[in-house]
Amino acid sequence: MARTKQRGIHQPPRGCACRRALGTAAAGILAATFLCGSARAQAPDQAYGTAKVASVTFTGSTRFPGDTLAGDIGLAPGTVVGKPDIQAAADRLSRMGWFTDVRYRFETSMQGVSIQFSVHDAPCHPVWFDNFPWFSDAEIAAAIRAAGLPYDGTAPEEGTALDGYREAIAGLLKKNHISGQVEGELVQAPESQSLVERFRVTGDQVWVFSLEFSDPLARDDPHLKDLVTTLIGKPYSRYDLALFVYEHIRPAYTSRGYLRVKFGEPATEFIGDPTKPLSDHIDVRIPVTPGMQYHWGGATWTGNVALDQATLDGMLGLPAGQPADGVKLQAGWNNISQEYAKRGYLQAKVTPVAQFDDGQSRVSYAVNISEGVQYRMGQLFLTGLSLTGERTLLAHWRLARGDIFDLTYLQDFLDGGAKKVFQGTPIRFDKIGHLLQPNPQTKTVDVFLDFR
Repeated sequence: MARTKQRGIHQPPRGCACRRALGTAAAGILAATFLCGSARAQAPDQAYGTAKVASVTFTGSTRFPGDTLAGDIGLAPGTVVGKPDIQAAADRLSRMGWFTDVRYRFETSMQGVSIQFSVHDAPCHPVWFDNFPWFSDAEIAAAIRAAGLPYDGTAPEEGTALDGYREAIAGLLKKNHISGQVEGELVQAPESQSLVERFRVTGDQVWVFSLEFSDPLARDDPHLKDLVTTLIGKPYSRYDLALFVYEHIRPAYTSRGYLRVKFGEPATEFIGDPTKPLSDHIDVRIPVTPGMQYHWGGATWTGNVALDQATLDGMLGLPAGQPADGVKLQAGWNNISQEYAKRGYLQAKVTPVAQFDDGQSRVSYAVNISEGVQYRMGQLFLTGLSLTGERTLLAHWRLARGDIFDLTYLQDFLDGGAKKVFQGTPIRFDKIGHLLQPNPQTKTVDVFLDFR
């Protein structure tokens, strides 16, 4: 499930963050002013002269206070700098990965040099500290900030900031006599399509001795108890636990109508004598707040033309007044989307909005459907096959030109139908590249298949 990007030695970040930060034309023009203005206070260097930093301002970012950043790049007020120092500081700011399109200009006066940076925030993601049961998140964050690094609970996708975070966490481990290498990777969050920056330590492993949930349903259900045993004796990982909860424990609640169930962060406790060095086994307890059990109050539909209300209600299949089965609901939304795709509505969107009535312990849904254009089959383009292979495929291809386009048929064809077509023939391929080219004007969609 996780999409990972392993990081080792720092690579230059993508995009603007890896470019040398540029001063504006005004900065170059002001170099002479900088030299003259600084001569009264400091002996000028041969090329540019030096002056004390009077002020540093930042525009374009909402992430960090400017005074924090000034110190991080060596431009704290009162610091004596020359123009190369300002350029070097801008380059450091750019390489951090927090910002793109770093630009600067400066002016001098009797008070010193005033520097203005213009930046744009780069994409950043929440941070997960995965397998550090020795410390709380707050303690790790404090170690990062103590190392002089800006930290707000997120991390950029690339840049020297990530190297600094790893070094700060490694220093915290070393201070507490814990061995291991700190790694960082970008992975998909267990409960969404968003990404998180996961830091973990390799080397000293901590093993799960026991795992318990605070609520009786998760704690006592026989099926869940069997699943929990699969985690006992495995290395501790908050990410793996969150994934386990999302895939197994949460559905046990939502299928019973506990649609607002909440799971807290795992609490850990080392087993053994607390007066002796810490063991390598921990007890893990995950708090669960089930919330209210909701019953099905029905759905109201807007925007639907191709499918009537009775058909849509039937595809959800939930009896009125019974616990609102969240697992069946999710399957219902998916089935409705697939039914539209089967009928040629390639861009149909199903948007359900839950409406909770706590007084009646009931949930209903207002569902808006944007059907879009109904498409018919256009042309089929084939590459990578011999003439014999093309004839064989066309003899089995079910969508004739002008037929209502069935996206589910194409998906089944790609998932295994094509292999069956050529079963028993010498034609072999590893994968099929595919592209759909809809034409809203003609309401047709051309299909491109590339056999590789």
